[in-house]
Parts: sequence; structure tokens; C-alpha cells
Amino acid sequence: RNSVLDARECLCMVDALFRSIFFTEGPPAAPMALKPPHLPMPPANALGQFQPGSVSMQPGFAPQMGLKIPPSAASTTFSSRDITPPCSVGIPPAGPGAGAPPIIPPSSQGCAPAWALQQPPRQAPKPPAYQFQHEQRPHLLEVELSELQLLPSAPDLEASWYHAVKYCISLHPRSEHPDNIPLPRDPPKATVEGKYLVSQTLAPRKSQVKVGAPSGEDQDELHEGATKRSQNVNPVVEFKEDLTLSTDRLDPHLVAYVWGKRTSMMEETVTLVGRALAPQHEFALQRKFTKWGVFDVMKGNRVADLRVKYAVSTTPGPVQDPMLTEVQQTELKITWTPPQNDHGAPILGYKVSIILEQSVNEGPRWLTLCERTKTLNPVYVIANLTGNRVYTVDVRAVNKVGVGDACEFQVATAPVNPDPPTKPWIEEARDGCVNVAWLPPGNDGGCPVQSYKVKMRKILGASKWNPFGPGESKAEWVDMGNVEAFQGEQQEPLSMYNAWLGPLENVACEYKFQIVSVTAAGTSQGSELSNPIYT
Repeated sequence: RNSVLDARECLCMVDALFRSIFFTEGPPAAPMALKPPHLPMPPANALGQFQPGSVSMQPGFAPQMGLKIPPSAASTTFSSRDITPPCSVGIPPAGPGAGAPPIIPPSSQGCAPAWALQQPPRQAPKPPAYQFQHEQRPHLLEVELSELQLLPSAPDLEASWYHAVKYCISLHPRSEHPDNIPLPRDPPKATVEGKYLVSQTLAPRKSQVKVGAPSGEDQDELHEGATKRSQNVNPVVEFKEDLTLSTDRLDPHLVAYVWGKRTSMMEETVTLVGRALAPQHEFALQRKFTKWGVFDVMKGNRVADLRVKYAVSTTPGPVQDPMLTEVQQTELKITWTPPQNDHGAPILGYKVSIILEQSVNEGPRWLTLCERTKTLNPVYVIANLTGNRVYTVDVRAVNKVGVGDACEFQVATAPVNPDPPTKPWIEEARDGCVNVAWLPPGNDGGCPVQSYKVKMRKILGASKWNPFGPGESKAEWVDMGNVEAFQGEQQEPLSMYNAWLGPLENVACEYKFQIVSVTAAGTSQGSELSNPIYT
């Protein structure tokens, strides 16, 4: 057997060999004590070359057990099935002349153990995971087909066959491993957007260049050779066609199938001539004409050369460094810098959007201010805004593939005038003076209130008990001064303010008070007039 014998089979073979040698006809021989002989290692320079499955012995060498190999037998080759199992090495002959010990194949380590004759099966390496992930974003594949040069010397293309056919090329983005890419079930007839491209169908033509021969005695011979060379020029299909395909992701491979269509009055036969494969992630191979080898699918023969230029591009990256340069209450001027990468297609403009209202239930509602700017100047002015309000703005670069990655940032318009304080009231009146109190406004307009201006309106002669006295036309406004919003070391605004005003008139008079908020952005409208007080 070629496989290693197990222990039971070894014992059976040893027992049979022992009996055939020592137990012959006649009285049985006295038992002998068996002792394995000592097998010294031969010199390193005397070892033969041992390989699993065959053993070669050098002339005149054998293990030192009393056996000489004649030179004539030195070239004898022993196969693995002729090698005595290692477990029988230690059994010597029973007596002189009883027979020679088994031949031990020499090796650099002495007798090779049984496990060394058969290497354990190696685990097949796992196929490496594909290094590119499918990025779900719009991509544009642009292909410029130049020409297809047929090779009539290929075994699957006969010269008499392609003269009567027309050729077309289909380009298919694929994501499978090259060995697992399936062939198309049906020949494609036209381009399908998002799936594959199909070129026009054209007939090949031969070169019209003829090779001339010089005059002389060998003119006929040279002319005949030139004629043969001109006849063997490879036919060429000149496409000169530009194709574009828009996809929602970038597949690793681009497969080009060459189809041959042979028509007759009765039928049309379509033959898959061969295919070529190109990586879509290798951008160093793009944007220049390269020659693709077209190979037969079944036999692997090179059947044609395809001259083509292709390029893959996608939407731009995000714009950089958005800034707010000019701020007004109703207008904002924003600037930015172009994206670091246009991803294969030049920037054509920028799209600007803004969130006007954001609902908790419906989410943000984007309003597109400009689909694409007319210039590449990274500046835009947003008008018709509301003061003292925060807006979310999104600026994206645009190229021929589409709109690029988002760059969202928040901007705020300039502060506006604050709201007026609450209606003041008379906290206390004594000694010809009044203590007027009020509360701060609910909205400071984006700037903290710095002070409050107190104004008094009085009508001399007006009385609580005389409704026919002087009216509003006799009213007089008096500026009573300002009250600071931050008093002393106070760092926070107060929750309530008051001011003592006086002295009041000694004659009949009606008084009303009004408070105005003052901030860095401006002053508010006057508050509601307080209730009147009379003297």
C-alpha cells in the first residue's frame, strides 16, 4: 500500500516474516532474545538524496548492518510501497545466514518515521476580503472607445468568419470577484441607465496601406512577401464613440464584452468573442488611452486588443472653512473655501440652502436659496432674514455628477431693539415723591439691557374729580433720567427695578410714568403708561 500501515498490520507482517525465516521443517530452534541493533549515522557526505516516494542509494553504501550494495545496483530506485515500515527495523536475523535485514532508506535524520512520509494536508488559504467598500453615492463612468483590433491568429477566430460580422462592445460594472463574474444571459442590445453601456455595431476594416518592394532581381520575391504581410494586417473596428453611465455606487471592476453579430437573410447569430477586465479603483490607469487585452472566455486565448480611455468621478467633498463675514439684522454674508477634493470632476458652482422652520414632529424644513451659483466665487449674501435669530445654512459644491457632501453650520443675525419693560406701577408715595417700579423685558433683542430710561408725563390742572379739566393736548413729557441695569458690583440683572421721583407739583396735576429699555443695539418702545397719580 502507499499509505502508512497501522500497528496491527505491522505486527502481522513481522510475525509472518519471522515464522517464514526461523520456523522451518524439523525441530524448533531454541528461542533467542531479540535486541535491536545500534544503527550509527553514516557520514553526511555519504548520504543519498531522499525524497518522499522514492529512495536513491549511492554506490557502495548501506547502513552498517553487514550488507553491501553492489555498484551495479546503486542506481536502483525504491518506491514508497517497497520501503519496509519503520516498526520492522529493529528485528534482526535469527542466526547467521538466515537472511539480510531490511534495507533502511538513508536520510539526513536516519530512518524517516511513518508520519514524515506523508505531509498533513494544508488548510486552503481563505480568500482575502475585498479591500474596497461600496460607497453609496452617485458616480459617473465616462468611456471613450477608440478602436478594437482583432487577432485572426487566435484559434477561436477564423479569418473567413469575422469578415462577415459586425462587432459591438458592452461595458458592465461588477462587484464580484473576477473568477465569479457571471456571463450575460442575453446579449445586450442598448444601454440601460444605471446598469451597463452598449456601443454601436460596426464592421471591421483592413488597413489600406500597401508595402512596396524595391526594384532588382528579387523584386518578385519581395513583392510576394510584402503582399502576404499586407494581407495579414489585423482588421480594426473603429468606434470613436463616447459613452457615459450614471450609477449609485462604484463597483470594483469594469467588464468589457466583445460581441460578434453575424447576420443573414434567415437569422442573426450573436457570438461572445471575449472579454476584458479593468479595475475602477485604480485611478492611475484612468484618463488616458490604454490597451485592454480581450481574451476568450473558454480557452483563455487573446483574441483582440481594445483601445479605450475611461474615467470615474463622483460628487465633490465638503466645502471648507465656512465663515460669517458681514452681519446685519436682515442680511448675512458668508464665505468658504472650495473642497479639498473634487473627486474627478471640476467644480461648477455651489448650492446654498437654509432652514427656515424646524418642527419637532416633521423635522427641519430646508429651503433652497440657490441651486447653483453663477460663478465659482465662494461668497453668498442671504437676505430677508429676521434679526436676532440663529439659522442653519448648508453649502455644497456642485460638479457634473451632482451635489457634493454637506457642510452645515449655524449663523446668527445682528441683535435687534429690545422689548419694552412691563407696565410700571407706583410702589409708594410720600413726602412729595413717588417710588416707581417695573420688571425687565422678556426679550433683550440679543444684547443685555444696559439701562432703563424713566419718562414722566404730567398734565397741570388735571384733577381726579374734574373730568372737564385739561386733556391730553396739555400733556408734558419730562425725562427723569436713567437707571443702570447692573448696579454696584452686581453682575446679573435684577428681577425688579424701582426709582424715587420727585418732588411733585404742589398744585393739581396728573402724573403717569413710562419706562424704555436701552441696549447696545438700540432702545425699545416705551412701556405701557402706569396708572395715574394726582397731587
